[in-house]
Amino acid sequence: MQPTPARRSNQTWLWVLLGAGGLCAVCGAAAVALAGLGLVAGASDSTGPGEVSAAEQPGAAGGFALQVPASFALVAEGRWRFEKAEGSARHTVDVIKLPSVSAEAGPVAALTQQWNAAIVRDWPGAPTQVLPLRRFVNNGARAYFTSAQLTAAQNDHPSLVSLYLVEADERLEPFVVLQEFFDKSVGAAIVAQYSFDQSQPAVEEFIKGVEGSPVGRRLVDEAEVVGAWRHGSGASMQYVHVLTGSTTFSAVSYTIGYTFGADHSFRYEYSGANTQLGSTTFGGDRDTGTWKLEHDLLVLDGERFDRKFFIVGAGPGPAGRRVLYLVPEGHWSLSPGAIAQHGQLYEEAE
Repeated sequence: MQPTPARRSNQTWLWVLLGAGGLCAVCGAAAVALAGLGLVAGASDSTGPGEVSAAEQPGAAGGFALQVPASFALVAEGRWRFEKAEGSARHTVDVIKLPSVSAEAGPVAALTQQWNAAIVRDWPGAPTQVLPLRRFVNNGARAYFTSAQLTAAQNDHPSLVSLYLVEADERLEPFVVLQEFFDKSVGAAIVAQYSFDQSQPAVEEFIKGVEGSPVGRRLVDEAEVVGAWRHGSGASMQYVHVLTGSTTFSAVSYTIGYTFGADHSFRYEYSGANTQLGSTTFGGDRDTGTWKLEHDLLVLDGERFDRKFFIVGAGPGPAGRRVLYLVPEGHWSLSPGAIAQHGQLYEEAE
């Protein structure tokens, strides 16, 4: 069960939750997230989570610029490819620049529209409702994006498909990123699902050449954080005695709740159940305190413990309610696997 954390003045206690396997409150949104959530990690090396260049002021004008790294070869106009050999396997990253679109409808609405126009048309099984995620590009401008693990009609292996929309004054500059794994050896189709960590560094290298505008804004506005949020998960296993046929089971489940007030107060509640061989125990925890945003971090100063989360997603989720996607301190990573494992997807409580 959840341990009771003690208060410490010089240390932030980390809260590690089960991420990609959520089965309770956020099942609808999590179904769209897939492994693609791992593309989120905050800014590039030049601007890390919680940081902003001293030369950049909120709302500063800029423009859109794209400098393609030398490791990407030009395939066709507006399309570049990175390739990495690993024994008999080959990792590739394709980047396709799309025409700019108006930002009048808002970046979240534009993200859904562009996803349906550019991805759903050509990828069988692609969801039509997407989870809006956010990150910074190289100069601190915001990029809105979404991702999904999909399989093209002519392929027998999955691809990680991502659509980015970079803020650029009164327009949004979109580009698609395709991460793929090619190998004909036995079990390659299974390995492909976990291969995207290997090509993620190339994606980040490409992002270092992307600039947008304006720069210096927070990743998420305070109004998007205010509200009541719920995150939950659970798992169970049944055991059958091979001789007698008798059965028993074990299970674990929990629900996390945060309420963030407009006055910057917060309330935290945890409840969980642990069943071992049919015997169930329950536990819970609570805390109150204040919250604030430090650029792209959600910082909680509680009466009993402190926490920091990197905000990687916000906005209306696929189920229609608002969502917050958070990664706890100590697990910020550019790896798709790391973000999928440690990310916490909260849905607005009814």
